[in-house]
Amino acid sequence: MPALQLEFEVFCANCGAGLCNNCTEGTTRTRRMEFIEIEPCEKCLSKAKDDGYDKGYEKGHEDAEKEAP
Repeated sequence: MPALQLEFEVFCANCGAGLCNNCTEGTTRTRRMEFIEIEPCEKCLSKAKDDGYDKGYEKGHEDAEKEAP
């Protein structure tokens, strides 16, 4: 099977942050095929968590206002 060596950089599609430090390369155990694993961008994960918290807080506040006399 032909082999290909490739050097490349990885960036977050959402915010553009560099993800090279969030990448792991290796070889699969069974087929011995090379793979690349890329972890999500910490900046975007944090923003998504904050957005979810804010939306949940607002919804809880709205629900509480509806139930209040």
